[in-house]
Formats: sequence, C-alpha cells, structure tokens
Amino acid sequence: MDVKRLTLKQGKERLAANRHPWIFAGAIGHESGPDDAPIAELFDPRGTRIASGLHSPHSQIRMRALTFGAEEFGPDTLRTRIRAAIARRVFPHDTNAMRLIHSEGDDLSGLVVDRYDDLYVVEIANWGLEQMKDVVVDALQAPRIYFKNDIPARKLERLPTEPAGDEAPAYIRENGLRFLVEPVAGQKTGFFLDQRENRQLARTLSPGRRVLNLFSYTGGFGVYAAAGGAREVENVDVSEAAIALARTNHELNEVAGVFTVGDAFSVVRQRASANEKYELVICDPPAFAKSRGEVERAARGYKDINLYAMKLVAPGGLLITFSCSGHMDLDLFQKVIFSAALDAGRRASFVRRLGAGPDHPVSLFAPEGEYLKGFLIEVR
Repeated sequence: MDVKRLTLKQGKERLAANRHPWIFAGAIGHESGPDDAPIAELFDPRGTRIASGLHSPHSQIRMRALTFGAEEFGPDTLRTRIRAAIARRVFPHDTNAMRLIHSEGDDLSGLVVDRYDDLYVVEIANWGLEQMKDVVVDALQAPRIYFKNDIPARKLERLPTEPAGDEAPAYIRENGLRFLVEPVAGQKTGFFLDQRENRQLARTLSPGRRVLNLFSYTGGFGVYAAAGGAREVENVDVSEAAIALARTNHELNEVAGVFTVGDAFSVVRQRASANEKYELVICDPPAFAKSRGEVERAARGYKDINLYAMKLVAPGGLLITFSCSGHMDLDLFQKVIFSAALDAGRRASFVRRLGAGPDHPVSLFAPEGEYLKGFLIEVR
C-alpha cells in the first residue's frame, strides 16, 4: 500500500511526543511520495520515523497518527483495533444499541460506528480511511451497514457526501424502552446514544413532575420521563419531522406526551411571560459552536436559553442542561450557567456533572473528544 512521507518542521517534534493524533499541515516542512497514498509516515527533521497513520491530501489535518515510534500502521492495525474496540463494549441491560467505535477514544481517529440492533451506521471523516473502507467493512462484519456520508468533514476531505448502504430504519431497545431510528433523515447517526445514562437519570427524577423537554429531537428524554411516571411531558422541537418521530416513539412505549413544533428560544420566552412552571426542565440543544470562532456567539445562545429555562423551573425543581459543542470547554459552560442563573434571579446549585456514556471513551491525549458536558441543577 502506498505511503506518503511527511517531515516535521524544526521545533515541531513535541506534536508527536504529546501523542495527539492530529498533525496539521502547518507543522509539515517537507512531503514526498504519492498524494493519493492512504497511509502517511511522520519523520522528525533528523529522519527518524516518529508516527504513522491516515493521510489526507486536502484537509488541514494532514495526518491522523494512529501509531507512534517504531510501530507501523497498516490494514492489519486498522482491522485489529476495530475488533478490539467492539470486544471492549458491554451492552447495558435490555439494550441493543451502542457506539462501537468512538474515533480518538478508541485510537481510531476519523471513524465512528454506531450499532442499532442489526444496523451499523458508519461515519468516515478522513480521506485515507475512505480508501481503506473495505478493511473497515471486513472488520465490522455487520449484518446491515449504512455509510452516513453527509458529515461536514467529508467536504473538507473532498470525499463523496452521498449516503451509501442499507437505508432501512431500525427499532432499538434501550433500558427496556423502544425507539425507531431513521439514520437517513436523522441528526448525527440517527439517535443520541451518548445520552443513554442521562435519559435514565431523567427517568428516575420524573415521577409526579411536570416535565418540559426542549430541543426534544425524536423524544428520547420525553419517553424516559413519561415512562418514569411524570404527570405531564411536553416535547418541543423546531423540526416537524422530529416531532412526528417523537410522537411515534411515545406511542411505541404506550406513554402520553404533548408535542409542540416551535423554536425553543421563542417557546421559553412565551412560557416565562405566562409564568408557566415545571418541576423538571431538560435542555439539550444542538451544537451552537461548530468552530472556535463561533464560541463567543454560542455562549450567548447557551446563556439565553438557560436563563429562560431557569425562569420556568418551579422553586425546588430541577434543570438538566447540556452543551455538545466540543469547542466550548466545561469551565466556560459552567460560567455561562452561572451568568444565566444570576440574570434569572434564581438561586441554584450544581447537583451532578453529566457527560456521555462509557461507550464514548475519551483519549487522554485528545481531551477535546469530551464534547458532551452537562449539569443537573437544583433551582430555588
């Protein structure tokens, strides 16, 4: 298999020494070998090979380093790591859906695989990995497979963005509840598997409470809250298609719900003006910051939605709030929540820090992989 040779600029050796997988084009002083090579080897200025991994001729992330030092990277390495990642997974009770491969967290930068019963949904975000797709398919041994190719990274990599594979939906079980997953039309791979443990938490907190589920998408938190014994659950999302699927998921589990198509920002303002109160508010918005340059604007959005969400919480009630913006770190998100509480005129306490489930591991060498952050907050 063809290999691209990349040589670091003088003084850039620490990039590989820190074992972060992303090697940017600006750190490369010299390149040689075929541009269409799927594999790259990284050398220091003295000519010593210090890393190997996936090549990208177009992206600013010129290489995704998967091995360091003398260890070579090739198809067998890729196949072995995929199988090892799957073998590490332990399915929770009465659940047949899980993230099988979580990119850097599984030492497979550029690859995400979610399993929904017999359907495996794959996201490939690297040019070199795309050239080795047959190895991925062989290692997965999936009964059904769907390549969701509409992710933004593929445009940067100049890869096809048309989907491929089995487009039929899947029915999954999660903690004894049932959900319809439609990867073709859905966000991300079709369902937010990273919120499994947090949905279960919401279920335990819901008995007897009036619950407002903002940015409800396909109603995951709403179904859990209703199954947990909430006296009322309202799902709010701007997408009519998402609300229709939320209604279906409530019906699948024979639980009641209220369904509102509307912009969450407008809805919370209207409800606050009407002095509506809820004992539990869940706020799980999409990523407001898709780049570092959008963090300041995103912080304003998170503050605004959380300010009004807190106004809607009845005294002694709870707010579960999240950010899935990888570019917004936990410290900044906590400051945003502090500012929202201050402007809402409410006393509030962090009860628990929340994050993704254990099937979404985070590499110590790539901490930005901890994209999902959240808090359970008591509002007084």
